[in-house]
Amino acid sequence: MIIIKLHFIKVNPAGNMTVFILDHVPRQFHINVANKIMEYGSINAEQVGFIEKHCTEEGKSKNCVRLQMMGGEFCGNAARSLAAILVDKNYSCVEMRNEKFIVPLEVSGFNGVINCEVERLKNNNEYNSKIVMPLVKSTKDFYVNHNGIVYKCFLVEFPGIIHLIVDCDGISDKEGFFLKVKSKLEYAGFEALGVMFYDYKKLYMEPLVYVKRTDSLFWEKSCASGTSALAVALTQKQKRSLDILVKQPGGELQVTTKWDNGCIKKICLNGKIKIVAEGKVYM
Repeated sequence: MIIIKLHFIKVNPAGNMTVFILDHVPRQFHINVANKIMEYGSINAEQVGFIEKHCTEEGKSKNCVRLQMMGGEFCGNAARSLAAILVDKNYSCVEMRNEKFIVPLEVSGFNGVINCEVERLKNNNEYNSKIVMPLVKSTKDFYVNHNGIVYKCFLVEFPGIIHLIVDCDGISDKEGFFLKVKSKLEYAGFEALGVMFYDYKKLYMEPLVYVKRTDSLFWEKSCASGTSALAVALTQKQKRSLDILVKQPGGELQVTTKWDNGCIKKICLNGKIKIVAEGKVYM
C-alpha cells in the first residue's frame, strides 16, 4: 500500500470549516482526496480547496494564486480564507494599500480575478477578510410544491453555484425540500447548489449545500455565496442598497450591496477568518 503525505492548512470562516491542500494534486484526484479529508476519521471539514498556479492572463499579470475547489465550484468563504492564508504566509501577490492587504485570486467557477481585502486582528491567527463577490448571472422567482404546499422562492445564479432562497417558516422536512429542489434543477447543469432556509422573523439563515462532483451534502455552518444570494434577493425586493449582518449557525457574515439605476452594481462580503491548524495528512 502506498501512503500519500499532503501538507494542509485548516481554516474557520464563521464555522464553514475548510481545508486547503498546499501540495500539487492533479485535478483527476481532487474528488477522492477531498472525500477522504472530509471524513470524521481524517481532518474532518465541510469542504476542501486545492492551491494551484494561475491559469489566466489576468492572473499571470497579477502573479495570482488559484483556488480550485474540490468540485470545481465557486466558494466565497474559501476565497476569503485563502486570502488570509496568503497574507499570513507573506505571499508575493499580496499588496499593502491604506493599511490593508489586497489579495488577488483566481477561483474555480469564475473566469477572472477576485480581489479580497484582509486586515490582521489582535490574535496572530485571526483576520478580517472581505471579498468583492462576482455579480449574479440571473435571478428569478421559483416555485416549489412540497407536501402539498407551494412555496414561492427566489433563485440566484452566481458563476459556479446556484442558490435558492426560501422562507423556512413551516418547513419541517428541510432535506426533503432540498431533494425536491435538486430534482427540479437537474437541467441547470450546476457545479453546486445551495438552499438557504431563511427565517425572516429571527433574521437567521441555515445553509444546505450540495456539490455535484463530490456528491456531498452539508448543513454548512455558514455560506458566503448563500449570504450574498440572500442579500441579492432582499436588495431586489427593496430596490435599495443594503448593509446587513446575516446570522448563521457558525456566526455572522456582513454583506453589502450597491443598488444603482435599477440593478445591483456591487456585492461585498466580510467576516472573521481563523487559521486553526496546519500540518500533514496521510492517506
